[in-house]
Amino acid sequence: MSATRDQWRTAIAYGDKNSVILRGFDLQELVGKISFAEAFLLLATGELPPPGHAKVLDTMMVSVLDHGIVPSSIVTRYLASAGSPIQAAVAGGVMAFGDKYGGACEQLGEQLARFIPEIRAGRTTQALAAAAIVQHFFERRLKVPGYGHALHPDGDPRVPRLYGIADAEGVTGENSRLAQAVEDELKRVKGKRVPMNQDGAIGALGLDMGFDWRLLRALAFMPRSAGLAVHAVEEMTRESGWRHVPDDEITYDGPPKRPFPGR
Repeated sequence: MSATRDQWRTAIAYGDKNSVILRGFDLQELVGKISFAEAFLLLATGELPPPGHAKVLDTMMVSVLDHGIVPSSIVTRYLASAGSPIQAAVAGGVMAFGDKYGGACEQLGEQLARFIPEIRAGRTTQALAAAAIVQHFFERRLKVPGYGHALHPDGDPRVPRLYGIADAEGVTGENSRLAQAVEDELKRVKGKRVPMNQDGAIGALGLDMGFDWRLLRALAFMPRSAGLAVHAVEEMTRESGWRHVPDDEITYDGPPKRPFPGR
């Protein structure tokens, strides 16, 4: 019989009538003493973070906070315009973070996490691991996630800012170095530079801070949910409601109108 078949288990937190305990710490003792970024790192990794990690995480979250009218905010605003409550509108926008939009940090992170133990054990080198990661995606006819940006073809301006802070705080580690080697391999294979974008930096730095690769996508949708909440309220208060696609933007290419043949 499974150990969890008839009960719930968690090593994260519990509460009773007197207190709430997070990873062994009394929440009342944490309030006012640690930041939200420090608390999330505690929840995610099980330990209070080393110096600098919370600053880098906070920097990452600010850099993702909002990006204007994009797929997630469009979904949120559609739902808000239909009269959905704010939490439903935000949840809809968060659900828009799929593999093609918002998921690159997780997809790259999975591959980085796969090869770092091999490099540590001496079974491969950083250069060979980078080549294998590029090959993994090219064999599947996919772009390498976390590299290139349609709006910033010469390089995502947020990346050097993130790494400037991460370097100064001593957070940049082996995952980021492998991610940078992937950029070098892409340049070698494609014959041109394909710079790391913010998703790539978030994935690599998230791993450097001890996040499980499965949690990396949360580093994109958690901060963006705050922006989505504001988009929902703006839609509710500034627009007339019932947002829809204008008829002149819809092309019908099905069968022409025809008579019903009867029975």
